Amino acid sequence: MMKLTSIRASYFLGFAACLAIFLYSLYLQFNVGIQPCALCVLQRIVLVSIGLVFFLGSLFRVHKIAHIALGLLTTLLSVLGVALAGRQVWIQHFPGQSGDTCGASLQYMLKVLPFTEVLKNIFQGSAECTQIGWRFLSISLSEWSLFWFVIFLILSLWQLTKKV
Repeated sequence: MMKLTSIRASYFLGFAACLAIFLYSLYLQFNVGIQPCALCVLQRIVLVSIGLVFFLGSLFRVHKIAHIALGLLTTLLSVLGVALAGRQVWIQHFPGQSGDTCGASLQYMLKVLPFTEVLKNIFQGSAECTQIGWRFLSISLSEWSLFWFVIFLILSLWQLTKKV
């Protein structure tokens, strides 16, 4: 039985949160009809990546080197998530200043453009990234995403400070 304060328990809590958030995003897409923009898709990829690292950390009793590697990986992924979600929040709050235009879907851009151009277009934002179609407690989906990536960042930094 794991103690709540153990490293493996914290990894499992992180994994459970990632899984719940990902499943809810799928529910919003397929049952409510909210289609993800390119930034949303990238945030989902980062979320699933964080969840997989948390899952690995919860499965195995890791030693010091693996513990540091997992902690650094979740920290880096969380920072990437904060950057993606933060960019979308910025685009939603300041749509005219972002240089956003109606753009192609992520799948289409990946087929026809070099990867560096795809990244540039994604971070520039598109008109669909500015839309706020869902709110809970007066907070948009992108703001919730930013909130959770900050929580994962704090959790991963906390895990790095724990001794194995």
